[in-house]
Amino acid sequence: MNKTLKWTIIGGGNGGQTTAGHLGMMGFDVTIYDIFEETIEVIQEQGGVYLEDALTGFGSVSCATTNIEDALTGADVVFVTVPATAHASVAKSCAPYLQDGQIVILNPAASFGSLIFRKVLDDAGCTADVTLGETNTLLYGCRIIKPGTTQVFGLKNRILTAALPATETDRVVAILQEAFPQFEACDSILVTSFDNTNPILHPATTLFNTGIIESDREWRFYVDGFTPSIGKYVEKMDEERLAIAKALGLDLPSCLEQLEIEYDVFKETLAESVSSNPVYQDIGGQHTLETRYLTEDIPMGLIPFIELGNMLGLPTIHMQTAATMGQLLLGRSLMEGARTLEALGVKGMTVEEFLEFVRTGRK
Repeated sequence: MNKTLKWTIIGGGNGGQTTAGHLGMMGFDVTIYDIFEETIEVIQEQGGVYLEDALTGFGSVSCATTNIEDALTGADVVFVTVPATAHASVAKSCAPYLQDGQIVILNPAASFGSLIFRKVLDDAGCTADVTLGETNTLLYGCRIIKPGTTQVFGLKNRILTAALPATETDRVVAILQEAFPQFEACDSILVTSFDNTNPILHPATTLFNTGIIESDREWRFYVDGFTPSIGKYVEKMDEERLAIAKALGLDLPSCLEQLEIEYDVFKETLAESVSSNPVYQDIGGQHTLETRYLTEDIPMGLIPFIELGNMLGLPTIHMQTAATMGQLLLGRSLMEGARTLEALGVKGMTVEEFLEFVRTGRK
């Protein structure tokens, strides 16, 4: 384990604080950055982050700051652990201060986060020679108990990781594995992006539970909300995801198979698997439709899937229905900032040109 690596975590939410604390517990030099002063002040006062439950202990943090230049200076690896809706703004903030040789990982990327990040850096005139990468999901199931303290429900068995360009993936993953052996190389960001199952699991489950969401009842999202009928609908969305991926040359596991791989949960149906997953048991259901399960997972996940389906001439009726219903029930469009082909910087490309760009980084 190379303890000389310097890690910077961009984002002080549940994932960012947990990652910083975990790295600190392992003895790495860690910096955490966030825009919220109250979060940073608590971590500064404590000198790190407390973790509870599946990971228990205190992780020292070398620096907690609201200054992005200070956060990036001298970092070897930069983990961007923020909501996907913030990827573009974070890239713009980072652009003047990134340094040659740094590795920037969208952790997680939602879908095609590295393409968004690359386009924003290019548009901002960033000349630093950095390597971008992304993961398919966050390593932890976790929540913030209070600033500076998080509860870790569990860790996944494997996190798919790829670089942009794909030719850099093996080098990047070897470095990340100095701290996280769960990070596993995959062929390209197409795999990490299509392996993102949040837009498959979250929007439809949310929309079909609108009644309980807008009631006073306490409920658990995956246990009470993921019913057999909802599970069947989500399985159809998953089939559309897999069909698009297959047309792009990918052979990916289904959501059901992912739960087997990541959590060792083995059931006959997706509804049974999701509702019995021990890591999901204590995740409460929301009481508003103003949730990332719609406002992030639709524009950052379903929309790029649908657009690529259109590029390939494949049907996405179940995805489209969920995306449309979400916007209708919210009463507004979610297309501003959505990851359309234009926003990703690949509009007008042929499928072959798109695949070549992902592999080599050249348009």
